[in-house]
Amino acid sequence: MSLLSAQAVLDAKQLKHAKRGILAGILSGILWGASGTVLGAALGFEPFTSMTTDGLDTKHALAIMVAMALCGAFLHDAFAAIWVGVSNIRAGKFKEYGRSLRTKPGQMVCIGSILGGPIGMSGYLLGITLVNSAYALPITAAYPAVAAVLATIFFKEKNPARVWIGVVLCILGSFLVYYAPTEAEKGPFFAIGLILTTLACIGWSSEGLLSTYGMDMLDPDIALGIREGVSAIMYFIFVLPITTLYLTANFGPTPIWETVMKVMTTSALPIYAFGGFLGGFSYVYWYRALNMTGVARAMALNVTYALWGVIFGAVFTGIDITIYLGIGACSIAIGAILVSANPRELFQLRETK
Repeated sequence: MSLLSAQAVLDAKQLKHAKRGILAGILSGILWGASGTVLGAALGFEPFTSMTTDGLDTKHALAIMVAMALCGAFLHDAFAAIWVGVSNIRAGKFKEYGRSLRTKPGQMVCIGSILGGPIGMSGYLLGITLVNSAYALPITAAYPAVAAVLATIFFKEKNPARVWIGVVLCILGSFLVYYAPTEAEKGPFFAIGLILTTLACIGWSSEGLLSTYGMDMLDPDIALGIREGVSAIMYFIFVLPITTLYLTANFGPTPIWETVMKVMTTSALPIYAFGGFLGGFSYVYWYRALNMTGVARAMALNVTYALWGVIFGAVFTGIDITIYLGIGACSIAIGAILVSANPRELFQLRETK
């Protein structure tokens, strides 16, 4: 085979690899949007339907909502850790968990998992519980913009004007989503839910900075397994017990553990297992896209979940798509893409000759 023909074969393989990476990035966005909708739908099953807030004052009702959301966040990350762990075991990578945890990159991933799990995922599930996934997903999709700001502050990164235009679009889109709900959709906890969703956005952007550092040295599948596993363990050992004690001391018995145990034996269990499956494999495809098509392109494709979340919310939960919600979600998605990648290069793959 001549040198020219060998180069043509290599170019064709690289082009196919990049196309598969783009497909993986798109799938990661679709799966995450679907995961949020499924987790929101799980609240319509027992034991959540029996955890009524009727007749309770605002503080007690909020305590019940927190119990529901934290239960859901724990179960999501626990099931995601199981699904990803099984995938790693089948690939013969399970022994790498212990080795990676003894390294500095592995420890950075652990810190990132705390920011993205107990802080980010809790805020995200509280947002879904209090304001519906169609509103929570677009807000969290602004995480690349927040990451860009944090990187500028802490790592002194210099960003082009395109990035700052994207940041502004994300901010404007967030304001529109905040303004979007109809009076019928505004509950007593709507504002709190949006604030907690914003906290999730900050947690995920911080996680991204630390995990990117860790994945420079670790297998992405192992980093993902550590991320989900550490998050689930932190929920089980620290977050759920401490929150239970705090809420019980201040608001009376709040059945977080009782809810967790009931979910394990009710119709909500397969719903959460499915949500964890979707969420876990959304991460799998996102990490594959990072490896196959680059960080900027993968992140830009992933944040399209803002739009998928609105679409799935309209189709499966019956939420009204107001003009403000639609424009806001689109603005955030476009802004996040501008922050993550140059749109002219997003789908531009190297041509073979």
